[in-house]
Amino acid sequence: MTGLPRQLTLLAATVLTLVMNYLSNALPLFGNSNREVSDGLPNAFTPAGLTFSVWGVIFLGLLAFAVYRALPAQRGPRLDRLFWPFLLANLLNVAWLLAFQSLNFGLSVVVMLALLGSLIWLYLRVRGLKPLGAEPLTLALPTSLYLAWISVATMANITAFLVSQGVTGGLAGLSGPVWSALLVVVAALLGVFFLMRFRDYAFAGVLLWSFYGVYAARPEVNTVVLGVALAAALVLLGIVLAARRPRAAL
Repeated sequence: MTGLPRQLTLLAATVLTLVMNYLSNALPLFGNSNREVSDGLPNAFTPAGLTFSVWGVIFLGLLAFAVYRALPAQRGPRLDRLFWPFLLANLLNVAWLLAFQSLNFGLSVVVMLALLGSLIWLYLRVRGLKPLGAEPLTLALPTSLYLAWISVATMANITAFLVSQGVTGGLAGLSGPVWSALLVVVAALLGVFFLMRFRDYAFAGVLLWSFYGVYAARPEVNTVVLGVALAAALVLLGIVLAARRPRAAL
């Protein structure tokens, strides 16, 4: 399958993703919204509810990606290489909704890891293209935003799974607040890598937003506040260093 069929398939898969995410809150699926399921698995890493508004931006980006990819001028082998990772990301997004809202938390982690892998694949494919015209906005930016958020969501999903298994803190006997602080620092180091390797400020921006969400959910927990402060400082330092680094050195 090449050309127009590929374009229409990606557009249909994106619409499916948007519709299923809408229904997951409007119905919701299996009688449980994502928020209700998350509230049933309290932990120190789940961000404040307002943080999830980033999905609105991500979904707009996915739609822009699919529509741009569907334009007649974008038909051909150059962008065909984005087909499989983008299609998989859409299908896995829907599969994750079904797993998580049906309370199959172990399966949801497996699907989330697969989604993360598909987005890394897509990210590298997009970065491997010499951007033309609007592609920095229609291809690169949506992919960066999506990958950054799913990177954080994967950590949250694993934490929720641990809580569902009766682990109230994190691994190695860490308390909930220490586990949360550790995760935001790990996320920050990931952000620094993307800044230094790809000069990806959009990726860093999503991380900073997620850190704010973790802080806003529990501003009274000193361990979490310190972890968020350290993580934010690392990302901000990475932004400064990336901005000063010669582009040819990347």
